[in-house]
Amino acid sequence: MTIKKLIMDIDGSLTDGKIYMGSDGEAMKAFSIKDGYAINYILKQANIQPIVITARTSEIVLRRCKEIGISDVYQGRLDKLSVLLEIVEKPKLGECAYFGDDVIDLECMMPIKNSGGIVGCPADAVREVKAIADYVCVNKAGEGALREFAEWLVQSPAESATVNSRIKYALSYLKGIDCARESIGVKRVVDENFYYSLTQYETRPESECRLESHRKYVDIQIMVEGQEAMDIADTSRLTASEDYNDEKDLLYWNVPEKMLRITMRAGDYAILFPENAHRGAICIGDCQPVLKIVGKVKIN
Repeated sequence: MTIKKLIMDIDGSLTDGKIYMGSDGEAMKAFSIKDGYAINYILKQANIQPIVITARTSEIVLRRCKEIGISDVYQGRLDKLSVLLEIVEKPKLGECAYFGDDVIDLECMMPIKNSGGIVGCPADAVREVKAIADYVCVNKAGEGALREFAEWLVQSPAESATVNSRIKYALSYLKGIDCARESIGVKRVVDENFYYSLTQYETRPESECRLESHRKYVDIQIMVEGQEAMDIADTSRLTASEDYNDEKDLLYWNVPEKMLRITMRAGDYAILFPENAHRGAICIGDCQPVLKIVGKVKIN
């Protein structure tokens, strides 16, 4: 179903969630320029109407919304579901997306999700919201999370099919590589959307291995020699341990209590999407050398 409206919370969704108070009341809110871009150049061009429903009342919010072209602003409404149903007829909730961060947003998120709509949240949303979100951002609120969600929201099925086609081609290509003719650590660019390298290292105890993910590329890892354990976790259930490194396309995560563990042996391969945080190079028994092909498939 086509999404026609995006309903947004403000505090903790489009701002960093902090309330800056002066002697005369609220002094400021911190918004992201990137989120403003998302409203005018992503959502509106996709014919998605932006709507704000917030429990607080703020002149600052009105000014910001006017600046970025949001005309439908509902403030001071704790009963967010009532406002939503005033705006959207119940049978059309499936044409809505919702972006929020806290339990008060669940009363709107659940009816939308149950009607076939889409719900998303920033990386620092509360656990209950993350648990039902269709998309959990890598970025925190006030740091471009809305733009990230908007870009994901408008991604067409054709774009998804294109990425799947790239992955299929890359996997076939990598399986046909003669590793005896490859140099360790040399980046081989196959085309503008795909490159690979042959990597060699010693496996290590899990305490020395880091949980990571990528945003711009899908990882294809093929084990050539040796064996290792790899832990995999959904990023929507994680908290980042440090900021995303755009240059290296690398994000590290705090290690959760439970993860899926797989064993990679010669001939095995893993396809790891941006939502698949992974911790490889874990030794099985004694540490040993590993030879692996790592392919990188561009997403956008």
